[in-house]
Amino acid sequence: MTKLWLVCYDVADDKRRTKLAKLIEQRCQRVQYSVFECPLDEKALTQQLENRWLKVIKISEDNLRVYPLDSTAKQQTRVYGSSPPYEPPDYLIL
Repeated sequence: MTKLWLVCYDVADDKRRTKLAKLIEQRCQRVQYSVFECPLDEKALTQQLENRWLKVIKISEDNLRVYPLDSTAKQQTRVYGSSPPYEPPDYLIL
């Protein structure tokens, strides 16, 4: 079941930060510089974390946080000054 996740990071190195951002943007919508909304099921999120995202960062220097949002979070979200919460397309082109 698809769930909405809030993913954010603080990466010390420019090269790692850019690489991580590009990887996350493949599956998620950037809503601020280092903050993303990710509509993924838990299995897909775990795969992204273990196989891609966590391989880029250095745990001793960087941090990556993933917050689950409950089913009502999207409807309760208030956005001022930008686009509404990310709505994934019905299809994914790989």
